[in-house]
Amino acid sequence: MFYKSIAIFILSLPALAICSGAADITVFKNVHLVPMTDEKIIKNQTVIVEDNRIKEIGLDDKVIIPKNANVIEGAGAYLMPGLADMHVHLRSNWPLPQFLLYLANGVTTVRDLDGDEYILQWRDEINAGQRVGPAIYASSPIIRGCEKDTVELIAKYKSRYDCVKLYSYFSKTDYKKAVQTAKEHNVYTVGHIPFAVGLDGVIAAGMNEIAHVEELDFEFIDFDRTRNLQPAEWLPYIIGEAMQQNMGSLGIESKERKTRQKARLSEVVSKLKFARIPVCSTLSVSNVIVQKLFKPEAFLERPASRYLPLKYKEAFLQGKEKHQLQFKGNKDAALFKYDLEKKLLAELHRAGILIVLGTDAGTAAMGIVPGFSIHDELRILTENGFSPYEAIATGTANASRVVAAMTGHNDFGTIETGKRADFILVNQNPLDDLTHVMDYRGVMANGKWYPQADLEKMIDPSLLSDSESDGGSHATGHASVIPVPDPRSGKVEILTKTWRDE
Repeated sequence: MFYKSIAIFILSLPALAICSGAADITVFKNVHLVPMTDEKIIKNQTVIVEDNRIKEIGLDDKVIIPKNANVIEGAGAYLMPGLADMHVHLRSNWPLPQFLLYLANGVTTVRDLDGDEYILQWRDEINAGQRVGPAIYASSPIIRGCEKDTVELIAKYKSRYDCVKLYSYFSKTDYKKAVQTAKEHNVYTVGHIPFAVGLDGVIAAGMNEIAHVEELDFEFIDFDRTRNLQPAEWLPYIIGEAMQQNMGSLGIESKERKTRQKARLSEVVSKLKFARIPVCSTLSVSNVIVQKLFKPEAFLERPASRYLPLKYKEAFLQGKEKHQLQFKGNKDAALFKYDLEKKLLAELHRAGILIVLGTDAGTAAMGIVPGFSIHDELRILTENGFSPYEAIATGTANASRVVAAMTGHNDFGTIETGKRADFILVNQNPLDDLTHVMDYRGVMANGKWYPQADLEKMIDPSLLSDSESDGGSHATGHASVIPVPDPRSGKVEILTKTWRDE
């Protein structure tokens, strides 16, 4: 029955299978542009897309529409750039393919920060128009710092990945060598702040980007960075030190601690402003931790949670989910952590430090749902000092600036001639209210147009069932509207066939 419904669903999507590729030229007529080159609206515009690039932009009565074009009548809707989630973890073990969840939420670009061969394959197929999905930029597999050959790994990954990701367990000496090697090979570095290195060491070495605002949390805890600890020993040690310093509870708010935190906050922000290091946001992590610990029923009932793998939901209901275990017996520490990160975010923004939008979605271990999480992240930004324009910029123009630093190509994030045709056509001005972003008529990704009705069908909850929503943990085949390869075999099925995680 499930497969029959999928077959009917696929046959009902001519816009996906046929129309999106029928014309090489698509025209958006009578739209108001949200170009994201500046905080402005350009009214009554026509935009011509040829293949996957913006060919021409101009006033409605000035642009000549080609005869063979697929014309989309905007009727005064707002055309804005598609969004980028700059910190994701692409996996195939989700009840519905992550690519569909991203597109249905207006995410047309993602950066995977733990790459692998199958992600490179997906990236190349999307670029070639052979796969439906957002544009992918991929880091190397994570280099944790405890490997014996960290420097050799950077040289190995330099020509195939868009950047390398450095993790938490480097020694000071190895970290300095790793970043220096990356610079010698002209490789962009993004990552954690290693426990033994600290922010000062990261700045001195010259890492290009910090992967989470939450990495700065550790700058507020006094601990011995010279200790010779194994990877699994670092976090328990640091948490223990934080508890002794009364940093695990909002209930302990002495004047002395407030003064000390304020001074440390100013110091951290000043260092980053001087170093000009971009920071990826990912406050969705702490936001969802607080939801899970304090409002578990509401967390499971939110619309996005229906797309979580069944194995994750089972672990959550049993109290065995990752963050339930980490914060067991000390839930207030999660509140303290989130409060600190919101203060950091606001101060980083006030200081003019480049923030790029990221959510850490996709691992299936944290409850962060691909695509949906981007709107949580945008909301968090506006609740902490960002205007709607500034929040959208983190996932458009700012994201493209970072990609330009990684790859040398600044070709998305703004609506300008020559840029990649990634758009969201929304009914109301998103610069007035961020919730307007999800009130859309359709999404264009890599020059292909997906009407709103088709996107809704792509992620219709009726496509889910108990047997399929376990993320393939029982090797149960299920159908998909795009071909999804097994991450180990790399096998790719055709559009209307089922796929299987084994």
